[in-house]
Amino acid sequence: MKIKALTAAVILCIAVTARVHSFGLGAQFNFRAGDIFAPGAALVISPSDMTHMAINWYIDFDKVSTLGFTMDVCPLNLPIINFDAGSFNFTLGGGFYANMVLNREIIINGGLRVPIGFNVLLGKRIFEIYTHVAPSFGLDLIPSMELSRPFYPIALGVQLWFR
Repeated sequence: MKIKALTAAVILCIAVTARVHSFGLGAQFNFRAGDIFAPGAALVISPSDMTHMAINWYIDFDKVSTLGFTMDVCPLNLPIINFDAGSFNFTLGGGFYANMVLNREIIINGGLRVPIGFNVLLGKRIFEIYTHVAPSFGLDLIPSMELSRPFYPIALGVQLWFR
């Protein structure tokens, strides 16, 4: 039942944000700054120029795995440098996350994030290299309802755009 609900949510997000003229697909390397270092990877799907969705997986050195979903909308994409092959840009936006931590007990949390980063668009905006940090604030929902500690996921990724 949970997988059906997650699938429906992803399809709804894509349908709501889809633009006919662009679609991006890529991958990113993730890690977190702060009290824990958890490397990970993500599949990135972007149904529009401004929207980035990722299915994330982190593994901690204590054999704790985290599966997550993020969706960011970055309406601010300011060019810093334009050059013949593309542009270097500053990005800022907002979004949300949902995580399931698989440890001795399952923890589910969710909340808001503020992605701040840079991207390089190359080849008539067909290839993108990006990095961002996304300060994240939220709630632990299971096993108990309480504020979760803020964390700072950092991503470095590439994306191919179909326009």
